[in-house]
Amino acid sequence: MNSKARKVFNIALPAIGESYLQSLLGVVDSFFIAKLGLLAINAVGVTNIYSMTYIGVFTAISATLSVFLSRAFGAKDVTRSKAVIFHGIFISITIGLLFSIVSVAFANTFLDLVGANAKLKDTAGIYFKVVLGLTPFIAVFTAQSASFRAIGDTRTPFRVGVEMNIIHVILDYVLIFGIGSFHGLGLTGAAIAMILARIYGFLRLVIISQRIPAIALKFIDCKVLWNLTVSMIKFAIPATIERLSMRLGQVVYFGLIVRMGTEVYATHNIAGTLTTFASTVGGGFAVASSTLIGQAIGENNLKDVREYRKWSYIQSALSMTIITALLAITSPWIGKLFTHNQFVLHLLMIVLFIDTVSQPFLASVSVDTSVVQAGGNSSFPMIVTMIGIWIVRTLGVYLFAWKLGFGLPAVWISIAADNALRAGLFLWYRQKKNIIRELA
Repeated sequence: MNSKARKVFNIALPAIGESYLQSLLGVVDSFFIAKLGLLAINAVGVTNIYSMTYIGVFTAISATLSVFLSRAFGAKDVTRSKAVIFHGIFISITIGLLFSIVSVAFANTFLDLVGANAKLKDTAGIYFKVVLGLTPFIAVFTAQSASFRAIGDTRTPFRVGVEMNIIHVILDYVLIFGIGSFHGLGLTGAAIAMILARIYGFLRLVIISQRIPAIALKFIDCKVLWNLTVSMIKFAIPATIERLSMRLGQVVYFGLIVRMGTEVYATHNIAGTLTTFASTVGGGFAVASSTLIGQAIGENNLKDVREYRKWSYIQSALSMTIITALLAITSPWIGKLFTHNQFVLHLLMIVLFIDTVSQPFLASVSVDTSVVQAGGNSSFPMIVTMIGIWIVRTLGVYLFAWKLGFGLPAVWISIAADNALRAGLFLWYRQKKNIIRELA
């Protein structure tokens, strides 16, 4: 394997594993909570609408931390590296506290906004307040994980993720159902277990970081530099808008799919669950490209930027296409893990084959978003995402799938068209614009 390709792969693989482990936390929660009844499942569902939105914001802040830190680390500027980490954590905690206070103070209002009735609000109330009230712990864990990835160490977050999952499973069972004379806390226990697992992960990462001089924070490093704070916030705002616009667009066109009927919506959800296996791979290679390109810029080794982008894209596109093609081919059998409805199984195979064609474009979008951000521009990915999600995807779903009645295949064709347009816009940017910009 080409040396650059190998470096990309070695960083991407643990990052992919970590993403799967993060997803597993939610799967375990769902498995145990399902035993508490449908009302408990719905309580988690309405909470997740907000928690996933918050996580999108923290992910954008972490992406900002990664861009600034990878450059400082590449330049071997230890002082700036530590300053970036502290400010990333400082901004994450500040926004996390804001989200926490607002969520607890206006919990009933937020639950009303998603249509929760009195019974659901009563069930979800404590879970909602615990999960969203302790949001700062999720924020700092996300930021601390990003600091390891930015220096090219994706193995440590992966190992800590394994530990977190083991602890989470044990705590989840004990705190939900009880053990011995302890009768368990039900849904509240699930919330506490999830937060405790995140706290453990954060503390483990902090302890390990103290062994790495470039990212080991000391008390003297914890001082606020307002110019750096402002620079990072300015970079994070477009990245945050990009994440939120994608999320909001999904909410809108998901609402249209719901109205197409139970079988259609079920098929869409099953397909979405299965294609996560491919999109997670794309996310791992995006992490690798961002890390290596940021470090190359910091080292002033600009000729490697295109190489890292090329090998990130090639490996991502091949992996994602092969995975999705295999899912499409085996869908008549894999689909039976979810349902035996023949209409759903047939429709599932169609949309998965459509998505297979889309994977090279999706790989480009995933990798190039990170490449352009690592180059110092967070505004262009935001603009591209807003054009794609609203003008192509959401409008396409409304016109072709809903108004003209072409159904779910038209939904997935609209998604593919969105990915193709965005991939084209990123190609234009890479050919016509200077990818590398100075960071303040």
